[in-house]
Amino acid sequence: MNVVLRFLFSAIGLLVASAMVPGLGHGSFLDLMLVAVLLGALNATVGVFLKVLAFVPMACSFGCFSLVINGLVFWLAGTLSLRLGLGFTVSGFWAGVFGALVTSVVASILGAIFIPQDRQRPQDPPPTIKVVN
Repeated sequence: MNVVLRFLFSAIGLLVASAMVPGLGHGSFLDLMLVAVLLGALNATVGVFLKVLAFVPMACSFGCFSLVINGLVFWLAGTLSLRLGLGFTVSGFWAGVFGALVTSVVASILGAIFIPQDRQRPQDPPPTIKVVN
């Protein structure tokens, strides 16, 4: 259930990003749900591969280079979704960077609000062992 909610929140983030970032366009909400699945698959494959390749620039920039990689993956998702006929468009690299940023912020906020976190309750102290002489 949490996975479906995360894809739903990503689709809402894509909708908000399309409204806020110039250069992003979208089709129907069902198309955005499919783009969210596509984006998740691309982040799990291409995104991880690029982050492994760009280990040194990411370490030198304290992880800020991951914004560039996320923008590239977002741009790729826009290109693939256009070829698949999903109606989601990303007009360039900067639209991809800002679109990825807005989408992830919106999806993270919605996830923090609506998906319960697995909090462990405090454990009782371990029982004491009495040593009998």
